[in-house]
Amino acid sequence: MKIILVIPPQEKFTKDYLPSIGIGYLASSLEKASYEVKIIDSHIDNLNEQETIEQVLREKPDVMGVTCNSHNRFRAISVCRGVKKKSNNQILVCVGGCHFSSTYNDTLKNVPEIDVVVRQEGEETFVDLLNHYFQKRPLEEVLGITFRKNNKIINNSSRPFIRNLDDLPSPAWHLFKLEKYNAKLEGEEKTRSIGVMSSRGCPNACSFCVNSSFWQRVFRKHSPKRFVDEIEFLHRHYGFRGFDFWDDTIAIDRNHIKEICEEILKRRLDIIWYARARVDTVDREILTLMRKAGCKIISFGIESGSPRILKNIRKNITIAQAKETVKICADLGYIVKLFFMYSLPGETLQDVQKTRDLMRELKFYGPNIHVIPGFTLVYPGTEIESIARTESSLSRDFSWSNPVIFPFNKKIGENPTIPVFQQKKLKPEEIKSFLSSKKTCCLELIKSIFPAIKGIKDFKDLQYLFKRGINYFERKI
Repeated sequence: MKIILVIPPQEKFTKDYLPSIGIGYLASSLEKASYEVKIIDSHIDNLNEQETIEQVLREKPDVMGVTCNSHNRFRAISVCRGVKKKSNNQILVCVGGCHFSSTYNDTLKNVPEIDVVVRQEGEETFVDLLNHYFQKRPLEEVLGITFRKNNKIINNSSRPFIRNLDDLPSPAWHLFKLEKYNAKLEGEEKTRSIGVMSSRGCPNACSFCVNSSFWQRVFRKHSPKRFVDEIEFLHRHYGFRGFDFWDDTIAIDRNHIKEICEEILKRRLDIIWYARARVDTVDREILTLMRKAGCKIISFGIESGSPRILKNIRKNITIAQAKETVKICADLGYIVKLFFMYSLPGETLQDVQKTRDLMRELKFYGPNIHVIPGFTLVYPGTEIESIARTESSLSRDFSWSNPVIFPFNKKIGENPTIPVFQQKKLKPEEIKSFLSSKKTCCLELIKSIFPAIKGIKDFKDLQYLFKRGINYFERKI
């Protein structure tokens, strides 16, 4: 029995692309169950949908599994339709991943070429599904799937999450063409890197977060030794020195990240890594240890400069925590990425300005502080989506599976198939107009000057300030 796992093309081709660790875990679980497995990564092979379909058909699989995110969902659907049609319905077409896990009814209702949706974690579910399928046993017995039978959509009960991640085999790195993956470490942009994951899930309940929906706020972890074994294997055998820690928030368990760092230091691994964290889970002690163990880049989602909005979206952090954490990171020599969002529920122009003020202040904490603002996107399964549907900013007939274009997205450089969150009182267009107005820009420049001059401690700070000023005027000109 041959299984093909497909990663469809992305919307924009970039060489800064990492192999899918989720597909890697799924492939190794299938191999452990004695299935023949092949991975087709359309993106890294620069294949379009038609070329992907043809490659799948050449392999003559019994089953095809396709994963995607919301951004490339239509390419995934196109591949599913093409394979189903050209195989004369001889291939069982299954889909999974964060997007399809949140849109399973919508998907099967609107895409008849898809046979089964594997919801949430796929390793145990997909193996169980295949065992039932090939043994011709009822699919109703398989936990964690939604499928179609006699033109009726059937939602089976959910499967419990895997409690001990160490029970999973390591990702099937040998099935990837790793020589083609040349992504540089995010934020540092020099060192060839690969993604690894020490934990799954996050106990927090941010209203905009798709991971909160996918993992159901259930947190699990690998043992530090098993995780560092994976890093050492990729470092020694494949030559990777850069590692992107894909954990939703690396320091949610203080002892966990502490033991990981100690294990890296004990083995004297010459690596550097990028981590994602929350400002309320780290302090100087942990950040110092992480830096010593090779963490060079760290990112935080701060989201808003308004305490009221932070409460609205259940971020559960304070502005004081954000400032203190960024100061410590700057002092320790981190490259810091800070993410903010506009057009959040309940936001006013005063809240927008507070966010801009906070971003401006944090930028001057050091030369390696990078602020990345963006508009709030609506993803399936999130509370933000529920609000958008309730407040009618998404039409009643909106389907994640049917072609759609949102014109505003093109103005802000976002994928036009993903809706920007709109509230009733303040439209995204109004926010964009406010942000780009000459009055707003001039006020921000004036507000920036005095704190910046006050913060000059040495000639290096003066050089940085001068460079920032030149860049600002170049952008305006």
